[in-house]
Amino acid sequence: MNPVPSREFLEVHPLHQHQPHCKQQCFVFTEIADIELPAEITKFGGGTEKIRCSNGGIPTYSSKKDSCSESSGERPERSRGRKILLGVGVVLLCIAMAGGIPLALQLRSSSLLEARLAFIRRLLTESPLIEGSWKPPSTMSLNSSNLFEVRQNHIGAVLWPIAVPCGAQYLDAVQLTLEGIDRAKRITAATNLMHIVESADEMEQTHLQGEVAVLMGISGGHALGTSTAVLRSIYLLGARFVSITSLECTTPWAAAAIRRPDYLVEENMTNSFNEFGQTMVFEMNRLGMLVEISMLSEAAMLAVLKTAKAPVLLTNATPLSMCNSSSTASIPDHVLSLLPENGGVILLNLERCGDRTLGVREAITAINYVRKVAGVDHIGLGGAPKSYALLLAELARDRVWGNAAIKKLVGGNVMRILREIETLKNRLPLYEEWIPHESIESNSYCRYPES
Repeated sequence: MNPVPSREFLEVHPLHQHQPHCKQQCFVFTEIADIELPAEITKFGGGTEKIRCSNGGIPTYSSKKDSCSESSGERPERSRGRKILLGVGVVLLCIAMAGGIPLALQLRSSSLLEARLAFIRRLLTESPLIEGSWKPPSTMSLNSSNLFEVRQNHIGAVLWPIAVPCGAQYLDAVQLTLEGIDRAKRITAATNLMHIVESADEMEQTHLQGEVAVLMGISGGHALGTSTAVLRSIYLLGARFVSITSLECTTPWAAAAIRRPDYLVEENMTNSFNEFGQTMVFEMNRLGMLVEISMLSEAAMLAVLKTAKAPVLLTNATPLSMCNSSSTASIPDHVLSLLPENGGVILLNLERCGDRTLGVREAITAINYVRKVAGVDHIGLGGAPKSYALLLAELARDRVWGNAAIKKLVGGNVMRILREIETLKNRLPLYEEWIPHESIESNSYCRYPES
């Protein structure tokens, strides 16, 4: 048995006293994730210990009988073993905090927000944030305000839809589409900020180089001239997604969502999604193009979800139960619930609902609602109140939104479906069917008569 040191020995050789509290530098913010305290701490002292502190700083370990700090004049007669035990507990707690346990939740809110923002900015350098409803500039160049908006929001990639007026259907819609593609290429070529990409790998590489990746697409099937040949030609020019319809622009093969009660639908227009529409979707799947369905009628959306052989995409969308507006696509819950079966992704535009600007808390509520209905693997972003960084920093306060989940939300899910559809490229049969003449005979104004 070790002899107990005498009082004279202690006066000359005082026992080393561990500091009763941890300094601020014990905490290192690494990531927001679900990390549990080590078993050595949770079982320490019979399981009755608590983490508490009365000095307003980082909390420290204390036993059920000890306070956060002990008097410097503690009598040496106290048990040496108890002092060692307390010292080991303090050291273990400091190590655990340095390992990334999110005890920053105990810090002042201002310091915590800065820590979360720093975490989000670092995460967005690793994974590109894909903007699902980016509005191209109206001029022939990207001006300073356009570039500032992209940089300020930490956007790593955008979906650029080539828009053609619905009134151009059966007229010069295809020509306008070709001119739109040419314009997009010239605009991006004139800046060193943006680069048109055609695959998920190119998107990642462009992001790592510090540029913004641009994925071109077609906003509305009327721009295809009801022709699979036009579809293939547009793919060769770099388009990688097609919105089957734009809002209230029904085509002979797919019905669009109609928001106006006075809208007239011609008798020969399909009220859902016909056989030639299936042919177009199969050809998009074969080519490796994303099929975007947010502006379809509800019946047509359900039909495409059952028909498509690859995951679909919904952009500029909100859940119908939370926002019914003409400025975004309102998606019913039962459609959202089918996304896991198809593998598709919805990109939420959370900037506004109609004329009303949404707040950060409302946006987070919508994100969590869609996550509950469709799942974390089927949700992305297409617009945010204030800024993406602030939205994500506030979202990260919820422990379910750890590093992996946020990466899926900001762009990982879109990258996944891009890669999935790329694996189908050229694995399906070639579809060369022509739309039945009776489907377009009353509207074929500029078609040369077939022999």
